[in-house]
Amino acid sequence: MNIQISERAERFLRQKIGSKSSPVRLVFDSEGCGCGVNGIPALWILPAQDEHDIILHSNGVPFLINRIHAVYFEEHLYLDSEETYPSFRLSGDSQLYGQNIRLLDKREDES
Repeated sequence: MNIQISERAERFLRQKIGSKSSPVRLVFDSEGCGCGVNGIPALWILPAQDEHDIILHSNGVPFLINRIHAVYFEEHLYLDSEETYPSFRLSGDSQLYGQNIRLLDKREDES
C-alpha cells in the first residue's frame, strides 16, 4: 500500500508532530459506531510502531496501518488538507473516504 501526501498536508502533519520522530497511523476507527464494519477513517500520531503495523509507502511523513485495518482501504491513497481548516481529505483511485478526517495525537495517551 502507498499514500501520496500533498505538500499542504505534509506541512500540517509535520507541524502537529513537532520535533519528535513519530509515525502517523491510518485507522478505521469503529469505536462508538455500532459494530466493526461501521467506522470512519482517522489519523493517529503515535509514539512508536507496534508489532501489528505495516508501513505505508509515502512521499513524506512516515505512515503505518494496522494489518487488520488495511482491508478497508485501497492500495493507492491520497491525502490532502485545506490551508485554513484543520482536517484532511483522504481518497483512493475509486472513492473518497472522507473530507473531514481527524488527526489525533495519541502520544499523550501512552504516558
